Amino acid sequence: MIDVQPTRAFLVRLLQQRGGATVTDLQTTTGLSRSALRHHLTLLERDGFVRERLVRSGAGRPPIVYELVPAPERGPTESSLTLLAAIFRAVEEHGADHLEQILESVAADIAARHTYITRIPEVEARIRATLALLLEDAGAAEVNRVGSRFEIILHTCPLIGLARECNEVCEITRRLLGRLVGARVEQREWLVRGDPRCTFALRTPHSRRAAVPDARRRAG
Repeated sequence: MIDVQPTRAFLVRLLQQRGGATVTDLQTTTGLSRSALRHHLTLLERDGFVRERLVRSGAGRPPIVYELVPAPERGPTESSLTLLAAIFRAVEEHGADHLEQILESVAADIAARHTYITRIPEVEARIRATLALLLEDAGAAEVNRVGSRFEIILHTCPLIGLARECNEVCEITRRLLGRLVGARVEQREWLVRGDPRCTFALRTPHSRRAAVPDARRRAG
């Protein structure tokens, strides 16, 4: 498992999901400046995690795409390890009979280790960064803006096996999204319960305030 500074760990996950990205692509997703991104990418190149590739497509200067250096072997997915490690720490601290405390402690534990996500300016980027912590293929998740809220749709989930053994995984995901995105989160469908997909509805304090003037305009 890659052991790097949190922002660079996030960039590694994005590159893993997308198969490669330009600085412009990463800037749009993360909200980081180009200079900050180049700094992190340079360090990842130095440490052997990332490499550059020129994409030639006709006339003009070819864009530079950053991609992960292939790893010869990969262990258990980082998403599962992240959750399992936090669950075990919470059980040791509170005991298996204190479920509510455990759920809150797990979400708080993971959130405290990834506070950089709360500083990402765009809501959708914070959502995707949080999903990247938990899902091996977070890029396959649909994140849609529906009126004054956001909706996450997962047609597959690499955590479903873990969720079948530990039903609270979905609740931990909901709480973690709430903490890192800064939103009120409601889960409406569950793959583990036999629904065709998982869906989460997220409403941020900003989106609730923005909805009030819209309603007033319609009333006027």
